Amino acid sequence: MADEPIRRDFRAEVTQNLVDMLEKGTAPWQKPWDPEKAALNMPFNPTTDQPYRGGNALHLLSRGMSKGYEDPRWMTYKQASEQGWQVRKGEKGTSIEFWQFPSRSDGKEAKEGQGPKAENDGTRGNAPLHRIYTVFNASQIDGVPEWQAPVRPQWEVVQTGESILAASGAKILHDQQDRAFYSKGADEIHLPSKTAFDDPAKYYGTALHELGHWTGHQDRLNRETLTKSDGFGGEIYAKEELRAELTSLFLAAERGIPHDPEQHAAYTNSWIQVLKNDKNEIFRAAKDASRASDYLLEFEQKKELEPTAEAEREQDGVEQGADGSRPGSAVPAII
Repeated sequence: MADEPIRRDFRAEVTQNLVDMLEKGTAPWQKPWDPEKAALNMPFNPTTDQPYRGGNALHLLSRGMSKGYEDPRWMTYKQASEQGWQVRKGEKGTSIEFWQFPSRSDGKEAKEGQGPKAENDGTRGNAPLHRIYTVFNASQIDGVPEWQAPVRPQWEVVQTGESILAASGAKILHDQQDRAFYSKGADEIHLPSKTAFDDPAKYYGTALHELGHWTGHQDRLNRETLTKSDGFGGEIYAKEELRAELTSLFLAAERGIPHDPEQHAAYTNSWIQVLKNDKNEIFRAAKDASRASDYLLEFEQKKELEPTAEAEREQDGVEQGADGSRPGSAVPAII
């Protein structure tokens, strides 16, 4: 009887790749990203217009960096073909994972990772469906329209960073000389003054890293790596720092906020050890960072919608009469 082929361990491979990059100092969150000099964009599928999330996003960012791809678009061979595009002969794809969880509340299926749409054959019952797909970067495909990376001038970076900080409602104190940290007990962010930073980009990159910690408070995302942190140098502390760093990275990719890893380089060895101990940890960290990034961006989006909603209310008040009726409408009789 022939030996069965050894099954590939996707998560172990992704983790080992990131450990190798960390040891070389080339992991995505070890590289400073300045939106005025180099574009960083969240990987997304151009055929569905959906971003990749969590571990898939981090894996594709890492893969793109190692291969020199500047295009953030990734898709399956079939999806490319359906658009009339052709994966070039000899190109090797990149694996991503897709999870599909049956929801207990409304009967709908919850998806994680934003991989290509998968169909459940009905034989698994309520068990989660897990599949591995192969995707190709647009740089490997002929016929794809050219990618135009967004250009973000410094004033836009400043405006965006200030908007996210203000919308969060976090208490931010500029009372430090050369330290930046989040105080879990006081629920406060402490920073040096803005003038202590070389440029606005570095200030906002640092502030948003600390805001990433702030999202983990028990009254917000209640993230265990923050609420149960065992202090500087501990394993849980290192895990929480990884989540804040990835949150900063994802914000850099989604909104052009600069990412400067210089002050957090001391955690590299701890991160390597944490990842080596558990192949699933980078996926949990990336998932938590995606949640934190989304959480912060939702605050900003709500703030942006408030002026529109207020204007609509004011307009509604003008159009309505004192009795609540609109011009030309009949006033209901009170019987």
